[in-house]
Amino acid sequence: MKTSNDHTPQVPHLGPTTTDYFFLAFLALVLVAVTWLGIKNYGEGLKTETSKLNGETWAAWMTEAGTTRFDENTKHPACKGGVKPGADAKPDAPGTWGACLKYLMTETELKDLVNPFFKEPPKLIAQCVPSDRSTPGAIVIEDLMPTPAGSALPFVASQLVEADPIDYKMQLRITVCDKGGYPIKITELEF
Repeated sequence: MKTSNDHTPQVPHLGPTTTDYFFLAFLALVLVAVTWLGIKNYGEGLKTETSKLNGETWAAWMTEAGTTRFDENTKHPACKGGVKPGADAKPDAPGTWGACLKYLMTETELKDLVNPFFKEPPKLIAQCVPSDRSTPGAIVIEDLMPTPAGSALPFVASQLVEADPIDYKMQLRITVCDKGGYPIKITELEF
């Protein structure tokens, strides 16, 4: 057996290699990407929370107004209850949802609300539709009509339209649409 007498010790490399630099650059890129995504997602979450706050503001206003709207000297005459609109009620006739909505959007603090997704006042729509890209941040107000006792459903929800009379104590549901157009239930209230 022949053995080699040349036993030169290998000197270890004392510094980062090119592969080490590529790995560190990759880690820095990942850190930047994660930070950027976190900031972006925080902003989107804040928009959803602002939309929910808009819905809660509508609910608070309608709950407060609902306690006094049947009084003789209510602060909000356009939304006064007990005023029966005529048979040929126009949308802006007293005692209709149209007149009340016009008052809400021009004379109350609700006119100052902003849809954070589009930087405009929130729209009132019939329902949240995920395929419709204009629904994020919109508000849905539904009139909940009770069904007869013993029915499988306690109430039937319908969209409020401008000619609907508001001369009775109404049960309403307020919902807002999130970024994806999906509904977020805010509350049910008496108006």
